[in-house]
Amino acid sequence: MGLEPTYLADRAPQLARFQRYLAGFPGLPRNVRVTGLRGVGKTVLLQRYGRLAEEAGWIVVGRECNEHLQQEAIFGQALVEDCRRAVEQSSRALAFKQRSQQVAQKALDLLGSFTISLAGVTVAVQPNARPGRVPLLEEQLFTSLRLACESASAAHRPGVLFCWDEAHLLRDSGNHRQFPLGLFLAAFARAQREGLPVMLVLCGLPTLTDNLARAKSYSERMFQAEELGQLRPPEDLLAFTKPLELSGRKFDAEMARAVLQVTGGYAFHIQFVGALLWDAVVWPLRITKADLDQRRPTILEALDQAFFEARLARTSSTERSVLRAMAASGESAQIHDVLKLSRLPNQTAQQLIARLRDKGLIYRPQRGRLTFTVPLFGDYLRRASRHVSGGSE
Repeated sequence: MGLEPTYLADRAPQLARFQRYLAGFPGLPRNVRVTGLRGVGKTVLLQRYGRLAEEAGWIVVGRECNEHLQQEAIFGQALVEDCRRAVEQSSRALAFKQRSQQVAQKALDLLGSFTISLAGVTVAVQPNARPGRVPLLEEQLFTSLRLACESASAAHRPGVLFCWDEAHLLRDSGNHRQFPLGLFLAAFARAQREGLPVMLVLCGLPTLTDNLARAKSYSERMFQAEELGQLRPPEDLLAFTKPLELSGRKFDAEMARAVLQVTGGYAFHIQFVGALLWDAVVWPLRITKADLDQRRPTILEALDQAFFEARLARTSSTERSVLRAMAASGESAQIHDVLKLSRLPNQTAQQLIARLRDKGLIYRPQRGRLTFTVPLFGDYLRRASRHVSGGSE
């Protein structure tokens, strides 16, 4: 959900790098791609990026992506709206200075002329343009970015930062002739080549990396990669103990170490288990290892209901057969092992894998291998299979 934790663990290196990227503009423009499994803290890091940029004077515009943005027309409308918001922020920054007002009004007038039609995104023809000429979508996207940056510069701001969350939902589709992501990357790359002070942070599941590579081959050179996973020692332990210490809650060190084994060191799981233990043990009693052992089945059941079951409910029975075949190998599996265990024809299995990928449940970290996007999902499936004889269909 992006709720700020009491203690932000293991993010100092990423934040330090991001501050260097901000300081490097405009001479050395950078963009950032943040990827990781569900619940590792991507959104919280993205929010921190935004705050750092605002403190440095940047205009910051955030967006949570959705599947509708896979259509070029809707994507164009979304980016224009974000550029409009950037212009309005710039205008407010120097509302009493005539030049800033003039630049902002010009930008808003032009951005306001972008409309959505059945044929896609259109723009009113400018007086110096050829009659009847409608700019291509890529040109329109670039114009929007340029106007947002010009307004920021007029307001004496360092630049404009776009922070887009759930960006793995953005992708091109050759079958439907929709290429919003490729057009966006092209417009953004052009803006930075021409020296516009604009920066992009895309945040999402690991499938984001593949989507970007398919959209533009140069995307791997366009982004600095930040891959988030399990919290590293000693930060994984501090993520659990710091909030307890700050609140004055007593606990056993042995219990805290055992929590890391239950949670695998994943941020959300640490928070979830900590919250349940806090509620289960009456204040101000000390939380002990015996408390964890006694309540472990209840905690796992609550975690299943809160984090795992809703995701499994989105799948069909045949899709679940693929997931269970993956889980037999752990949290990751070779595709040939999945085919062997599921006993599905290769073409059928590949179609199911594609559907599960589109649902954000699995991804391919490398050729021939599948991994869950949800931490400890394989453990949940194995646990569920032990408790439900004959499957759960």
